[in-house]
Amino acid sequence: MVEQMPNSKSSSIAFVLAIIFITGISQTGFAQGKNSSRKIRVKPSKTAAKIGTAIKWEKSFADAKAKSEKTNKPIFWYVPTLRGTFMDRKPVIDRYMLAGPFSWPVNIDTINHNFIPFRGAPTRAQQKDYELVPFKFVEPGFVVLKPDGSVKHKVDQITTMSTEWMTAQFKKLGCDIQQERLNTDESRLWNSLVGSRSDNTPKEESGKKHSTRYLLLKGMLEFRKGNHAAARENWKAAAKAEPDNPLAWKAAAEAEGFGPFVRGFETFRPLAAEAREFAGIKSRGTTAPPNSYSEEKIWRASANFLLGMQRSDGGWVDSDYDFGGTDSLPNVHVAVTALCGMGLLEFNARYPKNKRVQDAIRKAAKFVMDEKNLNRDDTDEILWAIAFRTRFMARLLMNDENYRDQLFKSAADLQKLQSGTGHWFHEYPNPFVTATALAALQEAKIAGFNVDTNIAKKGVAALGGDRFENGAFSYIPGRPSQPKPAAGRMPLCESALALWGASSKERLNSAVEFSMEHHDKTLKSAFKYDDHTSNMSYGGFFFWYDMRARSEAISMIEDDAVRGRLQKKQKEIVLSVPEIDGCFVDSHELGRCYGTAMALLTLSRCED
Repeated sequence: MVEQMPNSKSSSIAFVLAIIFITGISQTGFAQGKNSSRKIRVKPSKTAAKIGTAIKWEKSFADAKAKSEKTNKPIFWYVPTLRGTFMDRKPVIDRYMLAGPFSWPVNIDTINHNFIPFRGAPTRAQQKDYELVPFKFVEPGFVVLKPDGSVKHKVDQITTMSTEWMTAQFKKLGCDIQQERLNTDESRLWNSLVGSRSDNTPKEESGKKHSTRYLLLKGMLEFRKGNHAAARENWKAAAKAEPDNPLAWKAAAEAEGFGPFVRGFETFRPLAAEAREFAGIKSRGTTAPPNSYSEEKIWRASANFLLGMQRSDGGWVDSDYDFGGTDSLPNVHVAVTALCGMGLLEFNARYPKNKRVQDAIRKAAKFVMDEKNLNRDDTDEILWAIAFRTRFMARLLMNDENYRDQLFKSAADLQKLQSGTGHWFHEYPNPFVTATALAALQEAKIAGFNVDTNIAKKGVAALGGDRFENGAFSYIPGRPSQPKPAAGRMPLCESALALWGASSKERLNSAVEFSMEHHDKTLKSAFKYDDHTSNMSYGGFFFWYDMRARSEAISMIEDDAVRGRLQKKQKEIVLSVPEIDGCFVDSHELGRCYGTAMALLTLSRCED
């Protein structure tokens, strides 16, 4: 049980990871003196394991169909995954849904009252009949079937959970919405959580016994303020208060670090009317329909989201990108924090009167430069931490000389990570990582750091050696590549060479134009898919990585007309993919903070 977990070395894995995600204790203990690829993931407690069970799921599709025909009620078919898909983290994503939309009483009652619920993967025949095939349907999602078996409604790519949005979906289906009344104390917290000013928790009477819902909401508000440890204590108390309440099970999931709110996938922000009413109908999944948000509203919504996800020590720790093992997560978190800090710097350049943003940037800078937040023993993802914090420090130094020593230290660390071949590496040496390192060193050089000439030359030579006559860059050094599979990374690699005088304007222009031409078949086709797709091996986690780099490459194009045309097109792409709350994502494992920060950095280069 969550509330009985001891503070000792014998604590369960669930408790250890909850401490990592919520309270900020260093994770370097996962790799004592060596790099590890071991992945340690949360095992839910008995309380948290109950999430989603309040919905009366039928045991089989056949049972659901028979009951649907008998009662004349439609089937609500929740599809957590598909057969034959290699989408990563299926149980993790499933838990987001179970602890998110399927834990709130309004949804539970509405589904149980209006539908015959079924949860399960389709058979091969059903995949064909209902077009529930990999990439055409990206899990998680749901299908509403009429009693005759025909499709009434279908939604996939649910990457932002919102009870308000889900309720709108049910209303469109003609459901009788089973609303639940909140008491006065709960209403005060709810209004503060979903209102425009949700950074303050209403005062409460001391010693008063509160409901599970109250404690859950209070924990959410504490989390929004960066008090992640206090949030966890409230969620633990919520799980104890009413053990049979579905919200208690949700609270346990949040306390243990795998709930959708603590991971940033459940939003309680004001939604634009168009997004609330028509996402999933006029758009795919929880992507907002076109023109739901103006560019300014996207900037503001994204900044507010990032502020609400930052921990009190300055870190953003929502990402669970552990391809390099659990021991790599500290370095992933440093990298994401640097990106979030840079995203907020861009926001501050446009809307500079927000003291909370300025404080958040300072705290982020302190976090990324604090040695205890790194795992030096990890060699899988440390490059991202060092490269992105170098760029963050370089940008801070442009306006504040106090960051000079931090930049020089970080850039020196980056130089030391170069391999003997001249490449840099994350889980393996490759051109796009080398390009990332070279771009960071160039930015450090402009800010005043004295880059080692030999290191730069070796890096440029290694990257140049991975470029083929057809303009493509290999994925792995020495392996030939055709242009289409390389379309995403071509602008990044070519622009890195251009920064060091090893490219030409023709090559740079060609790389960007080719990438833009093939955007739909490469990056867009993998959007929100948590692994490499079968389509030229692109993964969802490459979407914003390549988008940001392409935006920087576009800004380097000398021809004003060409640059302007491409910037306009790039901006249109960015503004076409915000989520229902105006924020961004490309994959579950990297998280919405990463996606939102990268989107802001991409958007910032779509203007001169």
